[in-house]
Amino acid sequence: MAALGEAEEILLYYSGESALDPPKPYKMSRIMYQDAGNGVFVITLNDPARLNCMSLNLAQEVSLLLEHVKRDERCKVIVWTGAGRAFSAGGNFTDASTTVPEEVYEGYVRAGIATRLPDISLSGPTRAMIKLPKLSIAAVNGMAIGGGVNLALVWQDFVYVSQDAVFRYPFGELGLTPELGSSVLLPQVVGLVRAKELLQLGREFSAKEALEMGLCTAVVAPEEVLTKAIEAAKKLAAMPQFALRESKRLLNKDLVARIDGITEEELKAFKKVVEAWSQKVMHGMSSSWSSSWTACAQADPETVKAMMSLAKRTSKSKL
Repeated sequence: MAALGEAEEILLYYSGESALDPPKPYKMSRIMYQDAGNGVFVITLNDPARLNCMSLNLAQEVSLLLEHVKRDERCKVIVWTGAGRAFSAGGNFTDASTTVPEEVYEGYVRAGIATRLPDISLSGPTRAMIKLPKLSIAAVNGMAIGGGVNLALVWQDFVYVSQDAVFRYPFGELGLTPELGSSVLLPQVVGLVRAKELLQLGREFSAKEALEMGLCTAVVAPEEVLTKAIEAAKKLAAMPQFALRESKRLLNKDLVARIDGITEEELKAFKKVVEAWSQKVMHGMSSSWSSSWTACAQADPETVKAMMSLAKRTSKSKL
């Protein structure tokens, strides 16, 4: 495995109503940013105990990190991976805690970089990633679920997947709608019929199937996935960056032009189903809703409490 430098602090560029001059260092709590050499930096989702789920804290740090990546002149190509046995288990509604200072996140919202909370469909990180001019590679080390599939497969320029990785979108059975741009990004790659199968039926698919559907660049042995991704990143980093970024801009120009509207529609839809779900529970009609949410209400009251709280915050927010 390639040697990586120590986890670095990133720089914050906004806070409250002001740009920070000079920028201030910030130590991320859920993500590691490490120098792999030759212009390549590795981003590790670092919450293995919770399978690197997309909590509020992690999602906010992604927004801060991507702005840092854009401005870091040392960084030419980034490689994403996950700590532990998962790449990312997707969204986590039950944890509303964050180490990101409120005034800092508000500064990024005011600067148009982040999305005002509650950003329950993670529209802010989606927009930032799709618009990122630098090349991005995923080293998918394990399972990816829900929004984690999007981060692993459809947000990236190149994707190297471990042979034992598995993927699944559980949105349909959870009574939720697609997010992180998957309503457009997925059918764009696999076709509308297959996208409906994956997003609505929620069928699990393997690394081999991901390759066959055009969702990844290569499938490699588990112990080689990060090494192969870094090798590809260093090859790209040695090329003329202006030409690579112009090529990326041309290839993605239609998507970049549409991504704000796509994520806004996904956020509206996600808010609607969360509000509808909370009304079903409050009025004792959960039996007509998703059986998964009914089981959740019986077995995990804390999740129900969190979803109800989320629904209340959602109903008060404006897009």
